Amino acid sequence: MTVPQKKYIISVMAPDRIGIIHDITRTIADMEGNLTDIRQQVLQGYFSMILYGSFPDTVSPETIGRQLLAVDPDNPFEISIKPVTETLPAPDAPADSYVLTARGADRIGFVALVSGFCVEHDINILDLSTTPGTGETYTMMLLVDLSRCSTFEKLRAGLKQFNQQHDLSLLLQHQDIFKATNEIQL
Repeated sequence: MTVPQKKYIISVMAPDRIGIIHDITRTIADMEGNLTDIRQQVLQGYFSMILYGSFPDTVSPETIGRQLLAVDPDNPFEISIKPVTETLPAPDAPADSYVLTARGADRIGFVALVSGFCVEHDINILDLSTTPGTGETYTMMLLVDLSRCSTFEKLRAGLKQFNQQHDLSLLLQHQDIFKATNEIQL
């Protein structure tokens, strides 16, 4: 017999510490929550995680919140729980994913500038992370879908012009090439 399920998007933020992922996922498993998608990172010492999962109908959002807050009462999590009432179709994985790397002087509007370039060229950003580099350098890595771009020639010309106009270095690589040149084999 299948137990009726409810789906939730849960976000958790707290100062980072060792064991925080284990504590969150163990607490969710103890409530018979089944996690099907997770994104997590640490920003400036703060842990942030977004989870998608299903729970038995008997587990309310309030119960989920109470259980997660009980994990570390001395350093309570900031939690948001959104019921998913409509399952949106999962986007098709692009046949050819690319990695767009942006480097340049750290400045106000850096992310807006690069994401604006993506909008102009019908580039969908699938994943984005930024890192302050050494000195004044700022680095941004984007996993992008180019399936709506008109042509690679226009995109190449646009990249060249954008780099010159804004004194940035935008480099576009197929994800397979990026992996091959950046992975460390153990």
